[in-house]
Amino acid sequence: SCQLNPPPSVGTMDLAYVCEWEKWPKSTHCPSVPLACAWSCRNLIAFTTDLRSDDQDLTRTIHILDTEHPWDVHSVSSQHREAITCLEWDQSGSRLLSADADGQIKCWSMADHLANSWESCLGSMVEGDPIVALSWLHNGVKLALHLPSLALDLGSSCSAS
Repeated sequence: SCQLNPPPSVGTMDLAYVCEWEKWPKSTHCPSVPLACAWSCRNLIAFTTDLRSDDQDLTRTIHILDTEHPWDVHSVSSQHREAITCLEWDQSGSRLLSADADGQIKCWSMADHLANSWESCLGSMVEGDPIVALSWLHNGVKLALHLPSLALDLGSSCSAS
């Protein structure tokens, strides 16, 4: 539930809105795992959560929040096997890289240019090496990892807007 505050007075900065999330039982939330977060130029925020089901299965989820509509959060199961260590937006704010502690990298893109519809269009695996940082190069076409002889061309497989 979100609550709007009155407009700020001149010369001061006030809180514009507050979002309160549904409270999960302590057994389902895994606060010991560091969570990743990234803010795009389109004012989209991506963040991760890890939830444990009743049968102890762990779901690693990526959430996309549009700051202009903070009550509409789109969530997608990341299919990462290990904790997501980084999220990184491209310069257009329409593609997102996610990486985990086991070396898996995924490229997410908007399906039909909709901020509430995301699909993983490409991925790569660096066996056993945790990914600690990601970065898009100047034009968002290539992803370079600081590992010998490894560079991925994401421009031909991921749709860009």
